[in-house]
Amino acid sequence: MTFTDIPAGATVFVDANTLVYHFGPNPSLGPACRALLERFARQELVGYTSAHVVSNQVVDEIPGFGIQVLPVTMHLVSAAAAISQQHGLLSGDASVVAVMREHGLVNLASHDADFDRVAGLTRYAPA
Repeated sequence: MTFTDIPAGATVFVDANTLVYHFGPNPSLGPACRALLERFARQELVGYTSAHVVSNQVVDEIPGFGIQVLPVTMHLVSAAAAISQQHGLLSGDASVVAVMREHGLVNLASHDADFDRVAGLTRYAPA
C-alpha cells in the first residue's frame, strides 16, 4: 500500500526515511513524502514520530506539520532489543516498533520493507 491509501483520520507513525525524502532532493520519492506531510499539516491525518527518528537538523520543523514527537525511554530501549532479536530488525527500526506498540499505533509511513516482518503493523510506502 502507498501513502495515498492511508484513510483520512488515520493515526500514523512517520519513519525517518519519510522525513529524509521530504526534506531532501529525491525526485522519485520526495513528492509523495511531501504530499503526506501536507496531509498531516491539514489535519487529515494524526501523526507521530519519536525522538530518535528526528534527532537531526529538521527536528524543529516536525511540529509545524502537526506531528507529535514521542519520547524514547529506557523501558522502550529494552523492549527494542527484544524486538530486534525477534524480528531481525536493526536497532533503530526496533525502536520504532517499540514506540508504536507503547502508544497503540499500528499504521507506519515508511519506505523500509523490513517492517513487513512485524505482525500487527500496516506499512504505507511512498510509492
